[in-house]
Amino acid sequence: MENIKHYIRLYFANMSRSLISRLEYKADLLIGIFGFLIENVAGLATIYFVVRNIPSLSGWNMYQLGFLYGFTMMPIAVDHLLTDELWRVAYFRVKKGDLDRYFLRPAPILFQVIAETFQPEAFGELIVGLSMILFCGGKCNIEWNFGMVVMLFVATFIGAFVVTGIKILTASPAFIIKQSGFIMQIMYNFRDYARYPIGIYPKVMRLLMLFIFPFGLIISVPVETLMFGKYNPWMISAAITAMAIIFMTISSLVWNFCVKRYESTGS
Repeated sequence: MENIKHYIRLYFANMSRSLISRLEYKADLLIGIFGFLIENVAGLATIYFVVRNIPSLSGWNMYQLGFLYGFTMMPIAVDHLLTDELWRVAYFRVKKGDLDRYFLRPAPILFQVIAETFQPEAFGELIVGLSMILFCGGKCNIEWNFGMVVMLFVATFIGAFVVTGIKILTASPAFIIKQSGFIMQIMYNFRDYARYPIGIYPKVMRLLMLFIFPFGLIISVPVETLMFGKYNPWMISAAITAMAIIFMTISSLVWNFCVKRYESTGS
């Protein structure tokens, strides 16, 4: 119990340090947040032009697709807020020898990496996502109940662990091959497919998005359940939780395996 308290204090100390360092350059921070706003608004505009030419996409209207797009950002943004340092590990931390200092500290390497960076730019995604959910949700005939609310909460916060697990899994090879950013980017790009109804894709693609790159499970399926009542929300919540446990367990094992084979670049 004392160890847990120690790591909680250490995490918030690191988060505070990271946030203070980012606030030293307020203009850069605001530009970063604004940049994410523009990026996601541009993505929304793309969907709007698609819907203008195809008024009903697999039975989804414009407001339902807007809700789906907004919800796509939620688990992604929560993960982005807390674990963005994994991208740096995958792309250049190992290659440049920056991780050597972590091996000299009496704390798990993964904990140190995740605690290294707090990314306030993710608030740009959260703002756009919440705005789209509130606006488009008001235009949809959604039958809310407690199970639906729990499902969306689980998909957002437990689903973020699935995203983190994917990032840990794909960052891990960098300890052996020095750079694995391209692997992470390939897997992470599957989030873009979750912005559209999963039913429009071929069966093989749907299976990939549910079980291999499960952005469809944590994003598309919960929204489809909310809009059309197609699945039991409690079963979806349980499936997302199980997937998060599986991905975090496997990714942690792969991470520890690769860390043990780390050799400093000496740079």
